[in-house]
Amino acid sequence: EKMLEKMKPMTIEEEYRNADVPMPKGPNDLEATIERLEFRNAKLHNYNEKIEQEIIELRRDNKKLAKQCEDLLNQFRNKGVL
Repeated sequence: EKMLEKMKPMTIEEEYRNADVPMPKGPNDLEATIERLEFRNAKLHNYNEKIEQEIIELRRDNKKLAKQCEDLLNQFRNKGVL
């Protein structure tokens, strides 16, 4: 019972301190933070798309190289080298 009596919701200041982020100084500060986060999100989204395309290209190249290796190996086998 005493434990429940001691528990109370955190203040806004405590929430920000626990989240390890600076406390906004006013509505303009919040708007600036939102703009900054939206900008960073857009940049990260673009970077993720770029990386995704690179991965797709690498997989495509990997399949081509695997096919070439398999074809060369079969040529060697057919010639009796292996």
